[in-house]
Amino acid sequence: MSTERSRVPILNETYQSHQEQHSIYIKRRKKLLIRRLTLFFVFVAIVSYTLIKTLYTQATVLNEKQDQLKEVQAEYNQIKENQEILKENITKLQDDEYVGKYARQEYYLSDEGEIIFSIPDKEVDDSVD
Repeated sequence: MSTERSRVPILNETYQSHQEQHSIYIKRRKKLLIRRLTLFFVFVAIVSYTLIKTLYTQATVLNEKQDQLKEVQAEYNQIKENQEILKENITKLQDDEYVGKYARQEYYLSDEGEIIFSIPDKEVDDSVD
């Protein structure tokens, strides 16, 4: 009896094999889809990281350049003010009266018949007392 039961024929064997092949095909498609999506997301992550890193680097460089620009502009303004002062001094030094007055004040030079008296500053008087 046991031999008779094992001889039970499988009905619709082609249908069953077709279903197995279809399930294998679907599993392969899912596996390939997961691989493609994984590869796509890895690629997107790498590209995103590269772009973000580039933007961060450019922002850092831009901030440094802006700081340098502020420093250079401040230096330029200071030099420009200094240049204006020097131009004023040039025009003053072209005047003979100013040159004479400047020489008397700074170098104690005198014209004929002039006597120069040196008056000490107040700070010096206070330190002597």
